[in-house]
Parts: sequence; structure tokens; C-alpha cells
Amino acid sequence: MNASQSSRRTGFTLIELLVVIAIIGVLVALLLPAVQMAREAARRITCQNNLKQLALAAHNYHDTMGQLPFGQGGTGNKYSALSQLLPYFEQANLQNRINFSVPYQDPVNDAARMLELSLFRCPSDGTNPLPQTGGATNYMTNKGTSVVWGLNAGPNANMPRLNGVFYRDSEVRFGDIPDGLSNTAMFSERLMADGSNGMISPVSDVFFHPGSPTTPDEAMTLCESHDINNLANQFPLFMGAPWIDGQHAYQHISPPNHRSCGFFGIGRATMPPSSRHPSGVNVAACDGSVRFVTNSVDLGSWRAFGSRNLSDLITRL
Repeated sequence: MNASQSSRRTGFTLIELLVVIAIIGVLVALLLPAVQMAREAARRITCQNNLKQLALAAHNYHDTMGQLPFGQGGTGNKYSALSQLLPYFEQANLQNRINFSVPYQDPVNDAARMLELSLFRCPSDGTNPLPQTGGATNYMTNKGTSVVWGLNAGPNANMPRLNGVFYRDSEVRFGDIPDGLSNTAMFSERLMADGSNGMISPVSDVFFHPGSPTTPDEAMTLCESHDINNLANQFPLFMGAPWIDGQHAYQHISPPNHRSCGFFGIGRATMPPSSRHPSGVNVAACDGSVRFVTNSVDLGSWRAFGSRNLSDLITRL
């Protein structure tokens, strides 16, 4: 071996090393979106499975009680439908810890109210920003297409009746759904609000509007044109926690992931579902099936899906 051979370097030059690093960087940039898409696909499937379990629990409840649970009630104490379904997905012990004869906020219910259940959470959403209020949920019950948020009473006495599946003191039976169980929504999802009235989150926040819409079209138009940049317009309503609270409902007025507004001076609202899934939300139908509905869904079809009686909806559109 001569001197020139023995002194020859066998490592990478700086240029070669930079080229290798650049190639690795390009490969990572190409692979990362695919990995993220795969992870989101898995999260979306988990979310769909959660909704399916809730829908099946509602069927078991109906088989036992002869009707679906109320959407917001319990001797005026505003308990959620989820609180009624607990025994039907192996949470009977948790329900036994709830005293339904007092408001859900009563300290006697703190242990149950604070509990986080994975079945109630979409893994694509973030952590609960207000854990002190209680365990969170992303899953909401379908109120229908009426702009009435509470009861058909007071200024809403002559408004169209609530036509969803769950609402205040509802007692809906499957026989009360002439459109068919596969054509009527039962549950969907909603992002938790950011938990702060000092910041704006257009999709998850609820905005106050002083208007008085009487139809879904009026409510949607007023809400979409509303100035949300003024913090004074943000309604101090936290959607997402606690799961025991009956306020966690949604409406088929605006398409998924559109703005939410409360016309709470007269007890009306438009609260569409929302999610972090790209371009849409998961919805469980009354037959137990779960489908993905895009943000660009035909508005007439979306509203029909929210109504348990399409003929009644058509007469009011």
C-alpha cells in the first residue's frame, strides 16, 4: 500500500452530507402529511365508534322505556340525555351516584360531574379548557330545525314546534319519526369552546345576536353577517362541559362548521355541529348508523335530516 492510498479519506464530504440531509428532509416532508392523515383517519373512526355506541345505547333505552330520553329536563334540573343513557353503556354505577332530584350543579353531584369519559370525547378535539366545570363531551343531541332553543312558551309560544329527537322534556318514540330512522339524525359532534371570553374562536364560540329570527333562513343570515370581532358579541356560554348539563345540543339550521349564534333575548339560536375533522362532521342517525357529512352538504337535505317529519318541515320552509 503506498502513502497516497493509506492517507485517502473514507468519510462523507461536507457537500455529500448536506445532500443526504436535504434528501432526508424531503422524504420527511412527503411522509409527514401521510402520517398525519393516517392518524386523523384513526381518530375519525374512533369518533364514529363513540357515536355508534351512543346511538345503540339510545336504542336499548327505547326498548326499556318505550321512548328516547329527554334532551334537557329532569324536574326542571336540566340534565342531559347522556346522563340518562349511562346504564346502557355499562355506566350504571356512575348514574347511581347522580341525585336527579337536585340541580346537576349541586355539590352532591360533583364526583359524577367531574368524571371524564372517553366515550364522550372526540380524539380529534383538544383537551378540556375548563376542567373545573366538569368532564367534557363533544357529542350533542339533535334539536331539529326550529330556531327555538328552549320551550315553545312565552315569545316562542306560536313558533314552529321543535321537530328534532331530543329537546326540553321531550318524550319522542321511534313511532314519532315518520321520516324513518335512517333519515333522521340523532347525535352529532361539536368542538369545545375555548373557555375564554377574551379571545375569538369563530367555529367553536357562541356569539350573541340581538335579532329576533322566526325562520331558519333568517337565523342563518343574521348569524353569518354578524360582526364577531367585537368581544362584546361573544356569549359567555361554554359548550362542552360538563357532560351532565342538558344544554349540549345542536340544530340543523346552518351547515356543519358554520357560525353559532344565540338570540337568547327571546330564547332562540342556531347551533350547528362542528369538528376538527377535515371538511365535515360525524353524525349518528336514529337507526344507529354513522355517516360523515361535509360542510358543503345541500342545505335542504341537511335540514330534512334534522327533522323527524319532513312534511312538517316543507310546510314551514
